[in-house]
Order: sequence, then C-alpha cells, then structure tokens
Amino acid sequence: MVIGAFLAAISHPHSARACPVCVTLPNASLADHLIGAEIIVLAAPSAENPFSFAPVKLIKGTQQRLERAPEIPFLIDSTTRAAFRTDPQMRILFTYGAVNKDAAGRSFSRSWKRIFTLTPEREKFLENLEAAAKIWKPGDVSSPERAAFFVHHITSDDPVLRDTALIEMDRAPYSVVQSLRPRVPKDQLLNEFRNIYRISFVPVSIRLLGLQTGDAEAVSVVRSRYPRALRSSGGYVYEWALAGIEVDRSQAVEAIDNALKMKNRNLESKRGLIRALADGGTALPSLRGQIVKVFSTELNSSGDLALDIAIVARNWNIAELDDQLLAMLENEDTDPVTRFVIETNISSNQ
Repeated sequence: MVIGAFLAAISHPHSARACPVCVTLPNASLADHLIGAEIIVLAAPSAENPFSFAPVKLIKGTQQRLERAPEIPFLIDSTTRAAFRTDPQMRILFTYGAVNKDAAGRSFSRSWKRIFTLTPEREKFLENLEAAAKIWKPGDVSSPERAAFFVHHITSDDPVLRDTALIEMDRAPYSVVQSLRPRVPKDQLLNEFRNIYRISFVPVSIRLLGLQTGDAEAVSVVRSRYPRALRSSGGYVYEWALAGIEVDRSQAVEAIDNALKMKNRNLESKRGLIRALADGGTALPSLRGQIVKVFSTELNSSGDLALDIAIVARNWNIAELDDQLLAMLENEDTDPVTRFVIETNISSNQ
C-alpha cells in the first residue's frame, strides 16, 4: 500500500510544483467543489441580519439536508453590500460539502464555500457542468472528456471560468491536453508571466504556449526560451523542455540529452528533464526511440534517476532498458521502491 501510494505520487507529480519558489494552484478546483457538493444554494442578505447570507434558492440537495446544515458563516463585506444595493437581484452561489476524501471515498469534514457571484454566463456553465459531469468518474482529473469540457473555457472573458479551465489543464495529463490542441492567444499566456499574483499559472501557461505551433510568434518565443532554461537549473525547466519538444521534436530531445550531461546540474533539475522526456514521448510516440537512448545514456552515467526511468519503461511497456535496470538490482544501495518497480517491470516483459 505504501509503495503503491508513493508510485502514484511520483508517476503523476503535480505540475505546479515544478518550480520550488512558485505559489501552487489549489488542489481542488471550482469544478471539484461544484461536482462534489452536497448542497448548492443561491444566497442573498438575510432579512433578519443584512450582514449575513441566507439561502434564497436551492440548486442541489434536499430541503431537509439544507435545514440540517449549519448557517452560512460568511459575513457580507462592504463591497458586496454595495453591489447588492446596486443590484438587489444579485445572488451569490455557495456550496456545502467535503471535496477532500480518503481512499475509500469518505469525507470527515464539511463546510460552506463561497464560489462566485452568479451571472448568465456562469449559470450556463453550471448547467453544462452538471450535465457533462454525469459521465465522469468521480475525482478523475485525467479524464479526456473532462479536459475536453474545460478546454473551451481557457479563453473565456470571465476570469473565474478562465482560471478554472487553466487549473483543469494543469492537472490533466499532458498527453490528454496535447491531443486536444487548445488554441490560446500568445499574449494571454505571456501576460501570466508579467503578474506576480499570477505566478501559479505560469507552469501551465508555458506548456500551453508550446502547443501553439500554428502561431509563428509563439513558436519563436518557445525557441528563444527553452535553450536558456536547459542551460540553467532554475525554475520551469520541465515546462520549457516540454514546450521545446513540442515545437522542435528531435532537435529538442537532443538538446535535453546534452543538458543532462552538464556538470553540476542538480538532481531536481535532471528529474524535471527526464519527466519532460517522459511526457513528450507519451504524447509523441515517434520520439520514443531517441528518448530511450537518452535514458540509456543516463543510466550508464548514474543510477540516481533509475526509478524515474523505470516508471517510464513500465508505462511505455518497453524492454530495451531491462539489462541496465537489472544491473541496478545488483547495487546494494538501490532503494526498495526502485527495486520493486524494476522487478515488476521486468517480470511483465518476460
């Protein structure tokens, strides 16, 4: 169980953690709260207390469950009170429930969450989300159907819906997003780089920028940035390496190979490059032969990334690296998790 959980974590690391100084995106998206909510209501100022919210319309859940739930704990701030005075028909959407659940699907704490001020566009989004989510596996952020739903909102004029879509793209497997070929204006993505309050959106914006292969200016930006990222051990090396693979394919793989051979490159940076090769090869199978040779070179020089490479070999169902990985088992310093992955991978190839 412990090994399985560890493997799941390193096989699907959260992309927002690629840069250690970055502010990370939330674990639960707005969509998670809406889909997982037990109760959804529209609220307005209470008739008894104008500084507190009271439900005026039940959207999801039963009246009995709403009556058993605690009161909405949020006070109405001065800005919101002014907005209600301007538009007395304005409504705020709240959810009640628990998004975070254990492995058995149980949740132990529930709370109210303020989601957004309802607008016609958000109301339509809510209706479409409810219909689409019926075919999604609960909690499965890797679903192609889920990603396909949100990809249409990346360029929304509504910042709430746009940010929700970006978070969903950040969490979805790169191969899924790549297959959708989302078209996003270059300037929209580059604007994320210029705002310190948007720094958590930079990693996904770099990956999306790499997918704008039909935009010559976007391609030019990627080609100017990714070689510099490969030469350094700074932040976003994974993202820029992956964007480079998208625009320059084999040439970028060769550049990453050279970057891995650089002296004094730290282990975390090398891990980011291996991950970029893994995700790039998953999305672009034609590059796997070249990438496997890079992995072979890395295994010959060091066993520090044997676990990362063994996981890729398992996921790609390849046997070309079996002999080198078997040699790792003879090293008494090889850790138990790496041994487990190598042994199970090789046994499945026999």
